[in-house]
Amino acid sequence: MNYINQIVCFGLIALSCGLYGQEFNGGLLAGLSMSEISGDRLEGPNKAGVYVGGFVNRHISERSSFQMELNFIQKGSRKNPDSLNYDTYLLRLSYVELFLHYKWDFGNVFTLEAGPSLGILINSFEEANYQTLTEPPFNRSDLSGNIGLFFTLSERWRVNLRYSNSILAVRPHSKGQTYKWNRGQYNEVLSFTFHYKL
Repeated sequence: MNYINQIVCFGLIALSCGLYGQEFNGGLLAGLSMSEISGDRLEGPNKAGVYVGGFVNRHISERSSFQMELNFIQKGSRKNPDSLNYDTYLLRLSYVELFLHYKWDFGNVFTLEAGPSLGILINSFEEANYQTLTEPPFNRSDLSGNIGLFFTLSERWRVNLRYSNSILAVRPHSKGQTYKWNRGQYNEVLSFTFHYKL
């Protein structure tokens, strides 16, 4: 069984168990990702994508809880031509990503979250000036750190703003060079999602 099947099966089992457990809450989420990748010399985030998935959570105290999510996220980078520069660039990366976050409620409206996520690359496409690129290849996995803020709209609806950055490089630089902590290219994502509690 490959990595994608393993992470999807684990996530679906955990989500389904959580939805029917008495002490667990579950729901669905959907929204937009704005992303860039370091090392492409483009100012970002400049690539919009889809962000959808599901979640389960469980309170461990009155104000703190753990939340697990299984999401589909589109990442990448983009440069469109303009009147001064006709160069183009497009990078599309699609991940299935498993999140494990600690959440802390302060007040009745805001919730702070932080934690890691592990993404499995399911598709990649890269082109520059309409020429398809295949080197260097991307790693199959993306380990990221995340921090975010929830805003409660109602008993069932919440809005989430989240920042995510790769901890490990998702691929080496084109010529393989490294410098101190810079080991290659890293995904950076700012997401805006709506969460609906079932």
